[in-house]
Amino acid sequence: MLKAMKENGQSVIAFSQSKERLNQLREEKLVCPSCQKPVILKAGSINIPHFAHDYDASCAYGKGETETHLQGKMHIATWLHRQSYPVYLEQYIQSIDRRADVLTKINDTYIAFEYQCSPLEPEELRIRTEDYMRQGIVCVWIFGPGYHKPYQESFYRVAPVIRASLLHHPYAKTPRFFTYEPKSYTLHLHETSFVHQHNAFTTTRSDRVTNWTIPQIFASKASQSINLQQWLFQKKRFRSKQRQFASKIEEDYMNYLYTHSLHPQFLPSCIYLPVANYHLDQTPVYIWQTSFIIDLFNELEQGDELNWYDVYDMMRVFFQNRLTAAYPTSFRHPLYSYLDTLVSLDLLEKRSPSHFVKKADVIFPKTLDEALEQDEATLNQLFNCMLNEKVK
Repeated sequence: MLKAMKENGQSVIAFSQSKERLNQLREEKLVCPSCQKPVILKAGSINIPHFAHDYDASCAYGKGETETHLQGKMHIATWLHRQSYPVYLEQYIQSIDRRADVLTKINDTYIAFEYQCSPLEPEELRIRTEDYMRQGIVCVWIFGPGYHKPYQESFYRVAPVIRASLLHHPYAKTPRFFTYEPKSYTLHLHETSFVHQHNAFTTTRSDRVTNWTIPQIFASKASQSINLQQWLFQKKRFRSKQRQFASKIEEDYMNYLYTHSLHPQFLPSCIYLPVANYHLDQTPVYIWQTSFIIDLFNELEQGDELNWYDVYDMMRVFFQNRLTAAYPTSFRHPLYSYLDTLVSLDLLEKRSPSHFVKKADVIFPKTLDEALEQDEATLNQLFNCMLNEKVK
């Protein structure tokens, strides 16, 4: 822990003290802010000055903190202080029995910055976030180096806890998450345009934390467009990858295709397309899109109507396994987004918000080369529609 208490209740921050003052603190009686039991100062030549319980203490506060976590909290506190925001380090909030890593107040809003380095379950993150929100405190999660997993350009590996923590409406203009590396003082802001299971298409901006300001981390500079070549790469991999060690859900999917005399190589290009608000769902997007096209859409004649509520009722089984978002979102169901996508591809016509009409049949490619050509044409058409919508 970075903070201890004197006998008179005054707080003492370890890392902000001079060497002479640290030597004085070694002679003073200091206690843990949580359990009020004695703590000792640890201030060597290598590690950040901090306080620790005796080895037999039962208090969980500050126990097992890594040097990375201590550095992160210290850097966040210093970063806020340099911007002239009030800083409450390791602030205990009695009403919810939570201790914020760093608490500040911006305009009339309290913001708790939580620097998360160790593994955390999405449900625990949601509970902590909602505890803060009940007190009118916005919780901003910043994840440590272990969570920073860029895969390729514009493509990122995201753990379920990050998917649940995406900061969005009403706190940020676009969905985003943050990672921080104390050794290089680098704060990464990742704005996501599409998340599918453990993969995310992101626009990442990275800089020394001292070059960021609070308004910048909530503002948007990303175009929120998906990299076409990256998505084509994923489509090609989906069509041609080896599946000898497939998971149960993948094995069931391949058996489903087999019963319909199909293979991923020969599926229509309108299957496995990006849709909005899919970061919380666990079922792979290509599974339910395949079911929609094969079991429902393909059975219709041109001119037949689709009612949104009937479609949702038929497809809802694919959306039962979901993470719970930590923040309120402007929710638009992924399946509805997919129907709008098919409208953009001229496969459906939208007559009203809940009524669609089949406009054209899908084309099943006969070779892998033909499939990849159709994928590129379909994605180009879809992305052009996205750009046109943003211009309007």
